[in-house]
Formats: sequence, structure tokens, C-alpha cells
Amino acid sequence: MLLPFVALAQTGTFGTLVNKIQTTINRIIPVIIGITVLVFLWGVANYVMSAGDEEKRKEARQFIIWGLVGLVIMVGIWGLINVFVDALGLGTGGSQITPPTVNFGQ
Repeated sequence: MLLPFVALAQTGTFGTLVNKIQTTINRIIPVIIGITVLVFLWGVANYVMSAGDEEKRKEARQFIIWGLVGLVIMVGIWGLINVFVDALGLGTGGSQITPPTVNFGQ
């Protein structure tokens, strides 16, 4: 439960933490997208190869549908995260959220 606070204490700023999360997600999502594409292609291959068996075609159709659903969901999540990070200016090279400094006559 205290893990986010520990992570913030180690990284220094909220922006750095968000950048680390974004980097991790940007590494994981392409792998998941690749898996969904393989599921889709597996379904297409099975659909073509089982032209005579209607039961196998239904099963292959489910692979195609779930592969497409997974692909749409993962691309959507990836896009939403990047829009969120860009909207807050936390992207790579963007401004980070820092508290204002007060100068007392120096």
C-alpha cells in the first residue's frame, strides 16, 4: 500500500515516476499487441484450413474475433496513456511538475 510513496521518494518527482511507468508500459504493450496479432493470424489460418468442418470454423472465428478485440483494446490503452502523459506535459523532454520557488529579496 505504501509502494507508490516509496517510489515517489526514490524518484524525486511525480513526472519522473510517470515517465518510468510510461516507459514500462511502452515496452510491455508491443509484446501484448504481437500476441494478439498471432492469435488473429492463428484464427485466420485455422479458418482457411478447416473449410469443411463447421465446428472448427466457429472456433477459428472466435480466435479471429478475440484477436481483433485484444488488438483494439491494447492500441486504445496505449493511445490513452500517451494522450494523458502528453496532456500533463510529462512526456520525454516535457516540463515536469515542480513546486514554485519563492525568492525572499535575494
